[in-house]
Amino acid sequence: MEVYWERLTTKTFQEQVLNQIDTAILPCGSVEAHGMHCPLGTDNIAPIEFAARLESLYPDRLLVLPAVPYGHTWDLAQWPGTISVSNRAFSQYVGEVGTNLSRWGIRNIILMNGHGGNVGALQEAMEPMAEAGMRAVLVNWWLDYSQDILTITTGQGHAGEDETAVMLAMAKDWVRMDDASFNPYKPKFRVKAQGIQDKSLRHATTGDGRLGTKEKGDKIIEVVISRLSTLLMDLWQDNLFTEVR
Repeated sequence: MEVYWERLTTKTFQEQVLNQIDTAILPCGSVEAHGMHCPLGTDNIAPIEFAARLESLYPDRLLVLPAVPYGHTWDLAQWPGTISVSNRAFSQYVGEVGTNLSRWGIRNIILMNGHGGNVGALQEAMEPMAEAGMRAVLVNWWLDYSQDILTITTGQGHAGEDETAVMLAMAKDWVRMDDASFNPYKPKFRVKAQGIQDKSLRHATTGDGRLGTKEKGDKIIEVVISRLSTLLMDLWQDNLFTEVR
């Protein structure tokens, strides 16, 4: 069965989906500079691909929604090609999309996020979904599975080794490794101020993109999909908590 929401007809949705499939994935990302070497759509490419791979594993149990491609990326707004929306607009938009799903029998929504600047807004967007009787799960793949990723790479970062590796595995024709660079500056604490991006986001990166390889990317994707599969199983089995003794 076709499980991409926008490809279904209303008749097919009514006959094969309505009140039969209760889980949907909403990829969320951004359009922003990723170093000088990764595509502007990096944060969309990754969550969309993760959703597609999960769809191939569980075609009868989940639906994949059209992605929300624009996110909040104030810190990178000065680099050419970046498109940023406000936290408020992004949160409200995602929240309304999510709550609408409950009308059509969706109980579980996975917010498959690819962009760090979206995290706070997505957490806020989950609240109206919960109030609508849904269970909303936020996945930030590079954060939630960081320990696994660091068994494959020597470091992480925006347009750094891990993200560059994943792009080489997913969209190698759009990556320009000759332009990959390293940012040696690490901020001592979280701060926003005019003009500090030249160091905090030198060349629009916070890591070392030069170390990314397709082989590392393939391994990262494999472990992320494995972890996401476990997440789905736990969700479907109502196994939402780990007991600490």
